[in-house]
This record gives sequence, C-alpha cells and structure tokens, in this order.
Amino acid sequence: MKSSKDALKKQSLSTQEAIDRQWDVVVVGGGMVGAATALALGQQGFDVLLLERQAIGTDWNSEEPYHTRVSALTRASENILKNLGAWQGIENRRCHAFTAMHVWDEVSSGEVHFSALEMGEPNLGHTVENSVIQAALWEQIAQNDRVQILLEARIEKMQFENQQACLFLEDDGKIETQLVIAADGAHSQVRQLAHIGLDTHDYEQCAVVGCVKTENSHQDTCWQRYRKEGPFAFLAMGNNVSSIAWYLPNEKLEWALSLSDEEFAHEVGVASDWKLGRVVEVAQRSAFPLVRRHAQHYVKSNLALVGDSAHTIHPQAGQGVNLGLLDAAVLVEVLSEARQQGKAIGRLSVLRRYERWRRGDNALVQRSMEGFDWLFKQDVLLKNEFRKAFLPLANRLNPIKNWLMGQALNGREALPELAKKRAL
Repeated sequence: MKSSKDALKKQSLSTQEAIDRQWDVVVVGGGMVGAATALALGQQGFDVLLLERQAIGTDWNSEEPYHTRVSALTRASENILKNLGAWQGIENRRCHAFTAMHVWDEVSSGEVHFSALEMGEPNLGHTVENSVIQAALWEQIAQNDRVQILLEARIEKMQFENQQACLFLEDDGKIETQLVIAADGAHSQVRQLAHIGLDTHDYEQCAVVGCVKTENSHQDTCWQRYRKEGPFAFLAMGNNVSSIAWYLPNEKLEWALSLSDEEFAHEVGVASDWKLGRVVEVAQRSAFPLVRRHAQHYVKSNLALVGDSAHTIHPQAGQGVNLGLLDAAVLVEVLSEARQQGKAIGRLSVLRRYERWRRGDNALVQRSMEGFDWLFKQDVLLKNEFRKAFLPLANRLNPIKNWLMGQALNGREALPELAKKRAL
C-alpha cells in the first residue's frame, strides 16, 4: 500500500491538468473545514478540486511538542470526523478526552461544575491540536480518487455565467466548476472577490495560546476563570499538559509575548488563581486579536462560504471549528440531496437552503458568547452582585445546567446526517 504522502503526490495536479477538467466543486482552502468539506463531497461521488497553497504533512512523530493551536471538539464534530474515517487517524496521533468543566469568577465565590458522569456521557469532548485534525483529514483525502489537489494556485478573479463559476488564476489559467466553496479563512479572498460584505465587531481583546505543564493534575478537566480583563482557561491534554486560552486587552498582546518563560509561567499562575499549582514547563506561544465577523450572505449562485470564511466567533467556548464542521456537513447534505433530485448544485435556491439551516444558529452562538463576555468582562457593582448570586444558583440547577451542556456537546438544531452517530 502506498503511504498517504505518496498518494497525495499522485493526486496533486499541474495547473494545466486542473484546467483541462470540468469540476463539480472547487474547494478553496485545505484547513480543517475545507479538508472536511472536500473529503465529504468526494465520498458522496462529486468530482472535487481542492486548492491549497501548500501540501499538508501527514507524517507523525509522537515526540514532537504540542502545537499552539488547539480545538475542543464536540460530540457532533467527533461524529463528523468518525463518519469521514478521520477519527482513527486523530486517535493514532494525539488527542485527549475531558470529562468535566469547572467555571468560576474572580469577584465571587460561586462556581459551576459540569460533569460527564452526571450527564451519562463518556466525556464532554476532546482536546485536539488543529494540525492533528488537518493531517487526519488529508490522510483520508489521499485515499479518495474523487478529490484532486492543486497546490500554490493563486486566484486573481472570479466570474459567474451560464450557471458556471470560472476561477482565473494568476498564471492566466481558468478553472471551471459548478460550485466554488470558500474555506479560505477569516480574510477570505474568495469572499472578497465575490463582493460579499461582512458585519464585524472588534472585541478589543487578544487571545494568548500555547501549552503549559503544571505541577498539579488537570484531572481531565477544562478550567475557566472569568476575570475583568477577560477569561482564562486550561484545556486538558496529556501528562499534566494543558492548552491555555488567555484573553487580554489588545494593548497587552506584545507584553504577553515578550515575557520570559519564567515570567510567563508566573503570570499564568496569577491569571488562573494557581488552580493547578505552579507552571513547570512552557512551550511555544502565540497571540492574535479577536474580531467577530459574519458574512452578510453565505451564498450566491455557484458560490458558498463555510467556516471562518463565513463567520468568526469569540473562542472562549471553543465553538469555532465545531460550527465550521457543521457548516460542511450541512452543505454536503444539501448538495447531495439536490443532485439526487436532478437539480443543479450551484443553483441559488439550492444553496439558500444551506444558508437558512446554518446562518441563524451561527449568529445565535456568536451573540451568546458576546453575552458572556459582556457579563463577566467589566468590574461593575450591579454585574458583580448578579454574578455572586447567579453562579451558585446555576450550579444547583442540574437539569438546566446539563441541558445547556448537552446543547453545546451535541448541537442545538436538527443535525445533518454526517453529524449523527451511526450504528456499528
């Protein structure tokens, strides 16, 4: 059997080979959501061209340090990845199940504890490095002949006519397809070329991320402390290692990155109220500003946006990639049903079904995260008094508490088939 690396080489086309073929779908962007979209469509029998700047490595070394960017995958996302055949590749690399969440606030003694045991669930999700998810998906793409890859292609302009999309490349090539799917991130070039506007909100915060090792066990628990500057969270990983998500005002971004490892370890201890004791090891860290973005439209004729191309969200509840994977699963279901009914997959009426299914749910989650940010961010007497009363009460209302966690874990609306657990 060929290795996935060899198979990916076989599936990588020259620009001329890509131009010479007629494609059902072109997916622009091979990150987690783009790769999942391309793979799912290929498994449904669509001829897919995946455009990505550079190949994604699928080799794995268990000794390499944890990467800075991590996602907390819900059960719905786990099901999607299992149904795509990628979950085994994640487990073969590195992931960690967490069984509890603990939330507290610096201005009150109240705490809220969520437990998988109380909910009758094996866990509340898995913490996985983004690079691991991406590698596992590309490993499956290497085994699907319906998905071909074009690397280093740069789109100069797009044109839509005669129920087709034409992508004009910088080297004068032209790729034709029934549907373009933009999965090229928050600053999506495809979205800009399609003249789709954005509604934005600057949180005036940055996220500092990375991995640390603590002297005390994380107990397979994700710990989140609300502070007036912004939340701080430990996301449980292996061997007393936690991924951190530390939210600070934008003006502190450079400060956080300029700290020595010893200084950084101390500041993490302060921010976490020493919940897991001292930080004994610090890995590479990075930081980025936080902006809520929501595309004014998800679709046009022969065009659809998924993932960060359509929406970005405050990451405090770890919902970003989970929303994107649900986008992918819904879009694939809508396109598959349209084809079965003999409809053109690029037709606007077909694509609007996807937009109706996903846009409202994404907006709800965005606004919910902003509500939490508003409630806990500022040190205001009325808010403080409310929080002092709210957190202890919320912790005692087990049915409501478990329902809320169930919504986050399993999804809030009718799930697409790809996000459901399938019988063995």
